[in-house]
Amino acid sequence: MGNAALGAMGFIIGTIISLYAAVPALRFVLQAVRADYHNQFAQAIVTLSNPILVPLRRVIPSIARYDTASLFMVYAVLFVKFLIFKLLPLGGVQGFGYSGVDPYSWTFPQLFVFTFIDTIYLLFNVFIFSLIIKAILSWIPNSQGNPIQGVLDSITTPIMRPLRGLIPPIGGFDLSVMVAIIGLFALRMFVIGSLIAILG
Repeated sequence: MGNAALGAMGFIIGTIISLYAAVPALRFVLQAVRADYHNQFAQAIVTLSNPILVPLRRVIPSIARYDTASLFMVYAVLFVKFLIFKLLPLGGVQGFGYSGVDPYSWTFPQLFVFTFIDTIYLLFNVFIFSLIIKAILSWIPNSQGNPIQGVLDSITTPIMRPLRGLIPPIGGFDLSVMVAIIGLFALRMFVIGSLIAILG
């Protein structure tokens, strides 16, 4: 009973921290693709990330047009997630695509390395889930005015623009979205698997 309760608590803690890590990840991507920050959804991302990000920006400057502080915040939040599970017997936690990752046995160098891998995994997920949600919304009538739609367009356009030039619609269906999703899943598997093999 005690182990089950700890497992449930670990699941809740891991999920909440991972979801919060997605906030600065989204902010980093939005800044990189130069999205419209007047969008309501984008403003919500800004509001949620500002309490940590504003102090970070005082010591971590941007590099070129990339918001380095947001990227560092993603890493820091995920590091805290793994550190909690290393210090407390909460069982496995979701990490870089695996549901039963157990940081309890990791060394501290491994903690830093696997947090880096989880950061890359999360950035892939921003693009993958943006494409999936955009595809779902395309089937919903009058969804174009949704604030989320504008953010999704900004994130997915750099991926979809070249693909649409190569893959024309077939029978009225835009297959380029499906190709992009499958391609990103495959690329994520290759990159994460390679990083684990090299660094893990």
